[in-house]
Amino acid sequence: MGAIFDIITVPLGYIIKFCYMILPNYAVALLLFAIIIKAILFPLGIKQQKNMVKQAKLKPKDAAIRKRYAGRTDKATQQKMNEEIMKLQQSENVSPFSGCMPLLIEMPILFALYNVVTSPLRYICNFTAETITAIGEKSKELGEIIPKIADMISSSGSRGLTQIQMVEIIRDNFAEFVPVINNPEFTVKQLPVFTVFGSAFNLAESPTFTFSPFNWLLIIPVLTFFASFFSMRLTRKFSYVPEQSGDAGKSMKIMDFTMPLMSVWFTFMFPAVMGVYWIYQNILTFVRQVILAKLYPFPVFTEEDYKQAEKEMNGKLSKNERKQLNSAKKVRSLHRIDDEPDPEPEEKDDEEPPKEGLIKRAELKDEDDKK
Repeated sequence: MGAIFDIITVPLGYIIKFCYMILPNYAVALLLFAIIIKAILFPLGIKQQKNMVKQAKLKPKDAAIRKRYAGRTDKATQQKMNEEIMKLQQSENVSPFSGCMPLLIEMPILFALYNVVTSPLRYICNFTAETITAIGEKSKELGEIIPKIADMISSSGSRGLTQIQMVEIIRDNFAEFVPVINNPEFTVKQLPVFTVFGSAFNLAESPTFTFSPFNWLLIIPVLTFFASFFSMRLTRKFSYVPEQSGDAGKSMKIMDFTMPLMSVWFTFMFPAVMGVYWIYQNILTFVRQVILAKLYPFPVFTEEDYKQAEKEMNGKLSKNERKQLNSAKKVRSLHRIDDEPDPEPEEKDDEEPPKEGLIKRAELKDEDDKK
């Protein structure tokens, strides 16, 4: 499974390595990496925007269907309404799930980035598994004489030293590891530095709830929440979001808070560098949507467009459906088991109104009247 996942992870490692060579600051290099990933996925964003434009063109017809069922909130009615909307979208070749595609692609990238961050010797320094094992053994030897390494080994417990810890050990004792690395072209500068602003932020560590004047990493979850929350709200203003009613509308409001809170929870589980990337990701998603909205704007409709769509949609109904809709205007459910049936309105579609300007035909008199 790991070998299959390396199809994504290995290229990402080379991209981050390239970014770090240009900008030798891990936080800034990660921003460049996020921009490159967004640029690579931009064609997918164009496809998503075009589908949203097609979906937006159906807004008057969508509104006509919803107006037909307005005021009836029972499950059977809502299901029938959603079925009609789905048929409308299918007839116009519009996929309501296309908006999920970028997220489905970006999530594997996020997990692959986690592997790159937590395994820098493998994916950034490109060491083989044998070399990494040898570095671990050498670190244990040095731990017997160097207290700092001994503390690392003791704190890691049964898990053993992480590759991030090995990076710090190699940087502090590079001469000891030259024979182990066995690569004359490799220099200490090629080791990633996860600390930024001196040693205030160590992006290789995970944020904690420890409240102290020097716990700067706690800023990462806070910024992650605000970046996620406002990015979702602002991005929606530049996107087409179909009208949501009932449970769907409530679910969207709940997601406005649950998704940012879930992002915060992840920042405490993973190294802080993941939270930094998630902040970049949310900001760039908003910027991308603004650009796409300018390139492929959504249509604007007038009141006349909505009236015309309503006539068109109602004109497709059969007589029986029209009867059902007319008789159901006073009730709030499609189920009318307990209700008295309303009298059916008389059909006057076939009667022609009298033409103006014509004299009415006189009635025939009986024979008795003639006498």
